[in-house]
Amino acid sequence: MLEIKLGEMEVQGKSWRDLRFSCAKFQVTGSAGRCEKGVLRVSPAPPLPVAFLFSSADKTLDVQLQATTDAASGGWRLSARWGRAGWEGRLTAANGQLAQLQGLLPIAGGEILPSSTKGNINGKITLRGNADGVAEISANVAVNELAFSDASGLHAGENIGVEVNINAKRGYGPTRRLWEWQTGVNWLQGEVFWQPLYFVGRDYRFNASGDLYETILRLAKGNLFLKDIGEMDFSGVVDTSVTSLRDFDLRADNLELGGVFSQVLKPFLVNTPFAELKAEGRAGIQWQFRQGAHQSLNVNLHETSFEDGHGRFAFRGVNARVPWRAQGLTQTGISIRSSQLGKLPIGEFEVPLQIDGPNFSIARMVVPVLDGKLTLEDFNASPQTEGGLNGWQWQLSGGLSPISMEKLTEALATQSMKGTLSGTIPRVSYNGSAVEVDGALLFKVFDGTVKLGNLKVLDPLGPAPSFMADLDMRNLDLNQLTGTFSFGSMQGRIDATVNGLELFDWKPVKFDASIRSSAGNYPRRISQAAVQNISSLGGSGAAAAIQRSFLHFFDQFGYLEIGWSCSLRHGICHMGGIESEPLPHGYLIVKGGGIPAITVIGYNRNVDWDELVSRLQRITQARDIKPVFQ
Repeated sequence: MLEIKLGEMEVQGKSWRDLRFSCAKFQVTGSAGRCEKGVLRVSPAPPLPVAFLFSSADKTLDVQLQATTDAASGGWRLSARWGRAGWEGRLTAANGQLAQLQGLLPIAGGEILPSSTKGNINGKITLRGNADGVAEISANVAVNELAFSDASGLHAGENIGVEVNINAKRGYGPTRRLWEWQTGVNWLQGEVFWQPLYFVGRDYRFNASGDLYETILRLAKGNLFLKDIGEMDFSGVVDTSVTSLRDFDLRADNLELGGVFSQVLKPFLVNTPFAELKAEGRAGIQWQFRQGAHQSLNVNLHETSFEDGHGRFAFRGVNARVPWRAQGLTQTGISIRSSQLGKLPIGEFEVPLQIDGPNFSIARMVVPVLDGKLTLEDFNASPQTEGGLNGWQWQLSGGLSPISMEKLTEALATQSMKGTLSGTIPRVSYNGSAVEVDGALLFKVFDGTVKLGNLKVLDPLGPAPSFMADLDMRNLDLNQLTGTFSFGSMQGRIDATVNGLELFDWKPVKFDASIRSSAGNYPRRISQAAVQNISSLGGSGAAAAIQRSFLHFFDQFGYLEIGWSCSLRHGICHMGGIESEPLPHGYLIVKGGGIPAITVIGYNRNVDWDELVSRLQRITQARDIKPVFQ
């Protein structure tokens, strides 16, 4: 009978507790010791059947750990021999169950690492050495149905099948501190989650060779093949004393961009504006890292596409050559065959991007938009370095040449409009969290001018952007405007202002708006349909004071002035009319003039905003309105 007890054993910060070995049938004969029915217990693992044979004369040790007490069952076998020429140790697994070793794993930080493991292993691991220590390591192992997880749930695997081959040899004499090594890994099947990455093994292959001298690990040649992604060659140097990457070279000439995005990049884009980005096409990459710093990066794209899953943007037929250097100016070659922003289609264009270290610039770029052109100038982008903000900052200016409003509204699938849209874009900047415009955006539409000032957009690509601006419109042609929206015919010109406009998730939450007749001499006429529609905006209390005796003779009427205002607060539009014409009850929207004249008065000053929008939609979507007067 042999029994050995150890309360705790610790090696390099890792410990084993309550180790007990007992052998009910232990024999010593001359220089040999034999145990046929031994049991190894390590809390909290189940007991393991153990048998061993030791011979000091033959200088051999043979230990067997079996899956069951059945001597014919598979398990683990550790054999060793030694002598003057050196020593050899070999671990052989024949359907060895990894769950058996679960309780034998050391304890670190109060937890057994990993928290659960199962699977079976077949193969051999051999160590050879001499008086100077280990001189050679070889391993040829196949693991099947491997499953593991840790207590945090951030690392787990299931049904993994993998083949591993490792060979390493230490030099002799002057090179005895130099190890040369080769390794190969074939991942045949299974799933692995390693926060935030998730992979399904499908014939993934990894091969590498190099050497280790003291604390410097050199990867001379490496190759990685990932199905649905492609093949990559790499090399590098790691300083193991500080666990840092010193040098690295990566080259991959023909990667499947869709696989790169879906399997590698997408997990890192969760909770960002690009979480639903989809990519297709082929890509190449060359990366050089020296002395702990990035030196160069070359990216090539061939017939690629990038599309936002929410439909905000899409770029198709993208071909690019993007060289980046840590020092020095480089010029890219980027062409995009077609794209779209929201529903707006964009034609073919090139991006003359210059790169100077971390700074990017475009002197001038012309983008075709329908029958016009968008010109961007003086674009500069660089990493954010002030204000405690992370990310990037950029700025640009430009202009928009005339675009047909009819083509624009058709492309946007909205109410058809006539005329053209053009404008000037002053300096626009982004500081990492907000887009701001220095000055005002100027546009020409409906034969008038539109000035958009104090523009600011918070979290522009986030799930719920905030938009703030002041809008000033001058001398708009009412005939073009009302004809566009089926509002009824109106002749004249108006000025409109929207001060303190605030949108949240692109929905109005606050503004002070007003509409009034423009100064000057011009025809001022209004149709019966327009009268009825203006009256309906004031609610059921609105009325049209009309010279009724002439209604059945005239389709249009004269007016002197138009005025209307809305102050939006907490979902309620507080309405008013012509400020210079106060009324004891209600507010004046249209002041009549000429023959026949018409006056429109509104009485309902507070209207629910959503209800007001619904009324406008019903009015502008209606066709061939025939007003009825009683």
